[in-house]
Order: sequence, then C-alpha cells, then structure tokens
Amino acid sequence: MTRRSFLQTAMHTILTMGCGSLFSSRSVAASESIHHLRQIITAHPARTRMIQWDSLHLLKHCRVELRQDQSGHIESFIPAYHHFAMDGEAAFIYHVEIPFCEGAAYRVIHTTGATAWIPLIRMENTVRALLFSDSQCGESYEAWHTTYQTAWQRHPSADFAAIVGDLTDNGESSWHWRSFFEAMDAENSPLASHIHVPVLGNHEYYGLSWTAVPPIRYLRTFELPMNGSRDFQGHYYSFDIGPVHCIVLDTQFLELGERGASLKREQMDFLLRDASATSAPWRIVLMHKDILSYGDYQDEQKTNHGISDVGQVFLDVFDQLGIDLVISGHIHAYRRRRIRARQTDERGTLYLLAGPAGNQYFDVPKETYDIITGPNPTPSNYLYMEADSQRLHIRCEAVNAAVLDAIDLYK
Repeated sequence: MTRRSFLQTAMHTILTMGCGSLFSSRSVAASESIHHLRQIITAHPARTRMIQWDSLHLLKHCRVELRQDQSGHIESFIPAYHHFAMDGEAAFIYHVEIPFCEGAAYRVIHTTGATAWIPLIRMENTVRALLFSDSQCGESYEAWHTTYQTAWQRHPSADFAAIVGDLTDNGESSWHWRSFFEAMDAENSPLASHIHVPVLGNHEYYGLSWTAVPPIRYLRTFELPMNGSRDFQGHYYSFDIGPVHCIVLDTQFLELGERGASLKREQMDFLLRDASATSAPWRIVLMHKDILSYGDYQDEQKTNHGISDVGQVFLDVFDQLGIDLVISGHIHAYRRRRIRARQTDERGTLYLLAGPAGNQYFDVPKETYDIITGPNPTPSNYLYMEADSQRLHIRCEAVNAAVLDAIDLYK
C-alpha cells in the first residue's frame, strides 16, 4: 500500500467512525436536518471545493467550518440556498464554495447540531477516477447502491466520481432523487468526502408525465462551475484535475425542443474556446448520448444505425481539437471504439460507451466501429481510470469482479 493509499484509507476510517456509532448528540441532531451532504466539482478542485446539502427546514445560524490540520484554526463560510418545491415536496438546497487546504477538514454546523468533521482529500500527480453511467433504476435503487459502493470499496483512493447522465429515472420525481442519493449515502460512502461530477442525461429532462421538461431539479441540486452562459448555466462546464482537462457536455438537444439549436450553437463555441485554451496533457469529454446509434432511432437522420445525431455534431470537432477520450452512456452497454475522420483508426480518439450502473439492462446491437463489446446485455459496471502526465489507463469492471476491458493511452 502506498503512503497516499494508506492516508486515504485512514481518512475513510475516521469518516466512518465520525458518521457511525461515535456520533455526538449534536452530530445526530445535524444528521436529522442535513441530507445528502455532498462535494461537487469546481473549475479548479486543487484550490476549492463546493459543499452542498439539502434540508427540509431553514437552518438557523448555518455555516460551514474549515479546520486547519496543523494550527487547528477554524474559518467559517456562510452558505447560500435555494428554496425549491417539486412533486409535492419542498426543500432548502444549500451550497458554499470553500478553499482547499491540505490536511484540512470541514463540517456543517447550525443552531441545533453539527456534522462530524470530514477530511478534504488531497489529489496527487496521478489522478484516479470512478466513472458511472445510467444509474437510473425502476422500483428500487439497490442495483445502483451495489455498483456505487462496490466501486468505492475496490478503489478507496479514487479522487472523484463522475456520473455520465441518467442519474435518476425521472428528473422531477422526489422519490427517484431521494432513492438515488440514499443509495450513495449508505454505508458511510464518499459522497461527502470526495468530489462528484454530474452530467445531464435525457432522463433528467423527464417530467412527472414522462414528457420533456427543463431539467430544473438537476440544476438546483448541483451548483456547477460557471460557463459564461446566461441561458444554460449548469448544462455544460469544464474543470482541471491534475494532468486532465475535462469537458462536460449536454447532448439533450432533442429534449430542449426549440431551444436545442441555441444550446448546440452556444456549447460548440464554448467547446472550441475551452479545449483550445488548455495545456493539460489529457483532454477528456464526458457526455451522455453516444456518437453511434446502436438501434436508437435518430430523429434528424431518420435512421437507427451508424453515426448518431450527436455524433454528427461532435465527431469532426473532437478530431480537430485532439480530444483523447470521450466517455458516454445512454445505450446501457459497454463498447470500445477508436475513430478518426469517421473511420476506425488506432491513432484516433478513444470512445468508451459505459453503463449501466443501475438495473436497466438492454439488448443492444453491434455497430461496425466496435472494437471490443461487452456481454449482451451488459451487466452493471463502471470505469476505473488512472492518469498521469504520460499514461492514461482505463478499464471496465463489472460488479461481479469481471474485467470487461482495459486499455492504455500514452503521450
């Protein structure tokens, strides 16, 4: 075990003790008022962290305290909040961005209670990530619970987790959002101690009547890095983490209806500027819908095979920008592709299709671009990635411990 792994495992143990049977009465009181305490990505997580949580009530004298490791000095940060009502329930959704300090810990405190101190995890030169997609479930989120918890148990030193769309089955359902978070909260999970990166999927656009609506609940639930947009803040963004520059895109042009063309135009301008400006060794894109159809009917091209509507938008631009890796979901299957100039090319961008992380398993046809295909239907799985300045390693691991695929990229 490396020193880094030992320290992070020790921090997990401390967190488990702090959140378990050793809770003080004030911590118990806080846990009854503070729900789904979570760390969300910022543009520069080496410098800042976004802390968020939900509460059914307005919390009096609420603040986040940051405690320095060496001096014990404590700083206080006052959160902002949204009062949000949907699907017959209302909540206060709090957020505050705090500076990252090595060895520091934070807690949420208010008049009647305080959470345990939660350590802020330091990232090193090698970045480690867990990447999930399609965590949506039907009547129970037990499959998502198992996938998420199993991945973290196998890789406790991961720096962050991304969920590449379709977090819940219905974007307006209180039960679905609560079940999604409770599956992550359980067993003292890293939801509060590690960074999480959300990506919009088409199910975040589903209303209670199962028709397309704006993804308001998602946008209130996650306070995301600024992108300079007046109309689409939170839909797309980017961040730097170690040697990786990551760009998150919203592929739900169809679900936005008439506004889809505006999102497409605005997001493309952002993508061109943002990817061209970075000097990071690795450029990675996270987006929900895939660049190939896999039997999913494409409204613009009137076909259900070959390059998808989304692929028609992005394939050539990804070539132009030298994107190294694109991770997508939506299809609920594992596939590996290498594409350049719309042809299979080992020098081209690596496209990995991930998922499902939930319990929705589909019979998915092959496409001619496929190099490696997972079992059909593909079982619950996730991607594990390690990246330093010269090597990026990524593999697909099933919940049953089978490694479905592994690949390395080099600079």
